[in-house]
Amino acid sequence: MANEKNLVPFDERTESEQREIASAGGKASGKARRRKKNLKQKMQLLLSLPAADNDQAELSAMGVDPEDMDNEMVLVKALFLAAAEGDTKAFDRIQDVLGKSVAREELALKRQEAKRRAASGEDTQAMKKAVELLGGIQSVIDQKTD
Repeated sequence: MANEKNLVPFDERTESEQREIASAGGKASGKARRRKKNLKQKMQLLLSLPAADNDQAELSAMGVDPEDMDNEMVLVKALFLAAAEGDTKAFDRIQDVLGKSVAREELALKRQEAKRRAASGEDTQAMKKAVELLGGIQSVIDQKTD
């Protein structure tokens, strides 16, 4: 890099320079945290507002209680409709929200661990069969989610 010679390692700086850098970093971190908190509050406000009239009509047709008709429910409806039309990512997201994707994730982790053991020489005949079995189960799950 052209400017590599201009870089001074942190441990080679004076204590006062280190303090100034740390202070600036702390201030920037606080500013970023406040910005994220403010954004989160704004999003929560928007999601809690009542749904628009056209969205309320659609939600009512779906049988949603009028008290639950807010912008958050509009997003849930959109996710539901996308999944119903075959969007597998929307389906996966619904599974995540419902907490039902844990089995798939655990299976993937077990499969990775089995592969790691097989690659590191810890493999046995049983481990090889387990990797094959987990792969077969994963392909069945993948077929069902597609």
